[in-house]
Amino acid sequence: MALTRFTKFHPPTFDGEVIDPWTVETWLAAMETLFEDIYTEERDKVNLATHCFDKRARVWWKRVKQDRSLDLPPIDWEEFRRLMFAEYLPDNDKRKMREDFRKLKQGNCMVREYEREFTHLLNCVPDVAKTERDRGDYFVRGLRPGVFRAVHAFKFHTFAEALDRALWVVHGKACTRGDREIYEKDRGRKRPSGSSGGQSNSRRPSKYPRSQSKGRGPHRCVVCGGNHRPGECK
Repeated sequence: MALTRFTKFHPPTFDGEVIDPWTVETWLAAMETLFEDIYTEERDKVNLATHCFDKRARVWWKRVKQDRSLDLPPIDWEEFRRLMFAEYLPDNDKRKMREDFRKLKQGNCMVREYEREFTHLLNCVPDVAKTERDRGDYFVRGLRPGVFRAVHAFKFHTFAEALDRALWVVHGKACTRGDREIYEKDRGRKRPSGSSGGQSNSRRPSKYPRSQSKGRGPHRCVVCGGNHRPGECK
C-alpha cells in the first residue's frame, strides 16, 4: 500500500551516472518532501527511495545489502543519506567541502542564506560534525561578531536551537532599528518647517496671524490639531 501511494506521485529516479553533490542532495530533498506530503513511516523510507534506483545506483545498492552483516539493524534514513554521500561524492570534493565547512562564515549574507549553505555542506560531509552540539558550535562560530556575541550568551544543545536563537537575535535587532527609524521619521514630521534643531519651538513664522487668537473660538494647532497654539505643541 505504501509503494502504491508513493508511485502515484511519480517520484524522480536516481541512476548514479552523474557524480555530483548537488544532484544527490536534490534527489534526497525531493524524496524527503514526498515522504512528508504522504506521511510516510520511517520504516518505509529507505525501501521506497531505493525503489527509484536505476542503472549504477541499483547495482551499488544490491552490493550494499549483500555486504551488510545480518547482525546489524536495518538501514534507517539518516544512515542511508550518509551512505549516498559517501558513495557519490569524490574524495577531492569531500576534502574541499570539509575545508569549506570549517571556514564558512556568515559575512554579509542573511542568517537564512548562511544556514542554507551551512546545511548543504553538512549534508555532503556529515562526518565533520557528528553530534548536534558540534553542529551548533560550528554554526555559531561562523556568525557575524555582533550576532555571535548575542547567541553565544545563550545555552544551546543543538544546531536547531542555535539557529532559532540567531534568528531571534537578528529579528530583535531589526525591530529595534525599525522602531528607531519610525521615531526619527515621526520627529521629522512634527518639526515645523522653517525651524532648526537648535531653535525653540516657540519661535514661529508669521503665517499664524494674531487675529486668530481673539473672538474666533478655541485655538487650533496646525501641527497636531489640538486646542492650543502651534508654538505650545509638544
